[in-house]
Amino acid sequence: MSPTLFQTNSYLWIALRFHKLPLESLVTNINENKTIVVTDMQRVIYANEAACAAGVRYAMDVTTAKLLSNCESFERNRSQETQVLQSLSEQLYQFTPYLETYQCQYAPHSGLLLEISSCLQLFSGAKALTEKIFMFINAIGYSFEYGFAHTAKAAWLLSFANNGKEISGKETNAFFCGQLKQLPIQLIHDFPAAVETLEKTGFKTLDDIIRQISTQKITSIKMRLGEKFTSYICELFAIEQNLQQRPLFTKPLPLYKPEEYFSERIQFDYPITQSNQLYHPIEHLLQNLSNYLRRRQQQSQHIEWTLGDIYNNKFIINMHSDTPESYWQLLYDLTLIQLDNRELPFEVDSLELNCRSTSPTQNKNQLLAFDSQKPQVAAHNFAVTMAKLKARLGDAAVFKLSYCDSLIPENSNLIIPISERPKQDLSEIHKKSARPTWLFPTPILIEERNQILYWRGQLTLIAGPERIRTHWWEKPIARDYFIAQRHDAVRLWVFLDLLQKTWYVHGIFA
Repeated sequence: MSPTLFQTNSYLWIALRFHKLPLESLVTNINENKTIVVTDMQRVIYANEAACAAGVRYAMDVTTAKLLSNCESFERNRSQETQVLQSLSEQLYQFTPYLETYQCQYAPHSGLLLEISSCLQLFSGAKALTEKIFMFINAIGYSFEYGFAHTAKAAWLLSFANNGKEISGKETNAFFCGQLKQLPIQLIHDFPAAVETLEKTGFKTLDDIIRQISTQKITSIKMRLGEKFTSYICELFAIEQNLQQRPLFTKPLPLYKPEEYFSERIQFDYPITQSNQLYHPIEHLLQNLSNYLRRRQQQSQHIEWTLGDIYNNKFIINMHSDTPESYWQLLYDLTLIQLDNRELPFEVDSLELNCRSTSPTQNKNQLLAFDSQKPQVAAHNFAVTMAKLKARLGDAAVFKLSYCDSLIPENSNLIIPISERPKQDLSEIHKKSARPTWLFPTPILIEERNQILYWRGQLTLIAGPERIRTHWWEKPIARDYFIAQRHDAVRLWVFLDLLQKTWYVHGIFA
């Protein structure tokens, strides 16, 4: 191996492997005297010390485990484990901005990888920083093993062979590589097929792989075990794949970005009994939200109000706007409409505003207009009006009509939300024929007396017919459509059902 492999590396990684996470993510207070296992697909993936002492082993079927130990079993919850890791990432962000989550695909191993070289001066060295991190996790209550090395993958593997070794902060690249070479190849859990091949060839430790690279170059590993495994070995020891030396260029570190959301609460000095007493606190919270969004060039369509009382009762009001907003006025008007339509459920002791979903503010092209009625002002006023109507009448009461390509006229009009863009490209038959824009959802029966049609007055046919025949394979439809004029000059779109021999009115022309 080239001597450059053992130079001091500028990166330092800590791997935190939460070996009890499958259980600790499900159960808070664990009785270690009880035999407990966690299963996945009816196989044991975790067994506590009591269960292991009774003979339970990894990958054992749950029935055998229960016969051996009379254990209590829990089903693994991967999403719960992911949530725990996400929560820990947000809390450990105080120590370093460079961290990432690791979850093995083939084994129940998961944890966090933290790069700390850029934070050593702030925390007085690696030893002091790692002690702070370990104390913090111990205070939370999660069990973990740790590894310390010059690469993220090396730190993770060394977490299986730490054996209580303390971090001095004086470790070198050569020291880390010396520890790695002693590890068995079975710890490479991400490549089970490659490990099996190596075992059959006689490889036992990572040192065997290093000697293979030194004598026959790394291309021999690549040809037998593939590009991904070769890249893994190179990243493990921080060597260049082609030159078998330390990389000339380092990869950018994974910068962790914690989830940001707005949450602010007001605790009142006395109980609020009337909704109008909440107006000023609501305005204050929304103005703070507006400042938060504009500083980050964000906007939001959804906010959540939580009313609370002294007995911990909560009442939630969800507010939604069709257009994203970064200013508080519209959200304020919509909130007041919601409050005016209901009585307070209890005497309100606290008011909380949460905004968890935001989106980047979109750049908008605006016309240079010198009159008072600017197009963007008209568009904003329309959005405000629609939002207020929906707040008072409900979402289903305000909608748009969109065209849908269908031979059946009542199926050619679709009701869509105000925020969606309607389809306006008509087919050729609709462009040539005279049809009203607005159709009744269901055709209305026309009365016929002495061969004269009546619907809120006498009708006279003035144009037509347009014949429509379709759906012969299901329920056949056969209609002749006409334009009719009523005695008051209103023009209607009517049809004769050729199968039932009855007349219907289907729409009104504007």
